[in-house]
Amino acid sequence: MLFELADPAQITSVTSLSKDEKYSHYSELAQHIQINRGLAEEIIILEPDLVLAGSYTATGTTALLRQLGYRVMTFQPALDIDEFRNSFLRLATVIGAIDKANQLLTQMDKDIAEIMKPETTLWPRAIIYQPNGFSPGFQSLANEMLNIAGITNLAVEFNIEGGGFVPLEQLVVAKPDVIILPGRIERFPALSNIVLTHPVLSFIHGRGMTEPSMLRIELPEKYWSCGGTFIAAAAARLAMLVSE
Repeated sequence: MLFELADPAQITSVTSLSKDEKYSHYSELAQHIQINRGLAEEIIILEPDLVLAGSYTATGTTALLRQLGYRVMTFQPALDIDEFRNSFLRLATVIGAIDKANQLLTQMDKDIAEIMKPETTLWPRAIIYQPNGFSPGFQSLANEMLNIAGITNLAVEFNIEGGGFVPLEQLVVAKPDVIILPGRIERFPALSNIVLTHPVLSFIHGRGMTEPSMLRIELPEKYWSCGGTFIAAAAARLAMLVSE
């Protein structure tokens, strides 16, 4: 949100993840900005006028900064577009960018309206499948992105709310039309990624185990894990990939 709203000269430091193109939608903008890893020592030396933080991360740091008199704004993870909109306007009001925020939100709404398909259209069933078989549910920005793109989130059929784990066996039985994978994860090799390379993910449903019959799409988390007006562009890209 800060990258979308603020003048670059206003941004003193950003999280280290901001420079990673797999996780940050604005990684290019972050390349020449000093990074931090959420440590109070890093923040104090910069003497910022405002500190932005997530509600679940670096809570010890934010508590200490408040005790020292720094202005700290925390944000809950947005679970839908309305929550993102509220956080976006809240930040814009504080940094003096409300006009810019309204312009960006208006354009986002127009883009979403152009992408969305009638509910009478038969939507393909898809699942976003992450390390350890984690999948975002019906209360998530990922679900919003899928709905905008005209795609049914299979995790909803499993009654997954914010997010949950889907075993391979359950996924095979459900027979999705599309599986959306996060792409290659090279920075953090872990056993949790092994499930994403299982051969069954290439041979689900319909025509048996000799021919692939499910569309596999790679879409990095940066398109849907965090709130941004770019969710419309992410949905448009996903809709295009599914229709190819």
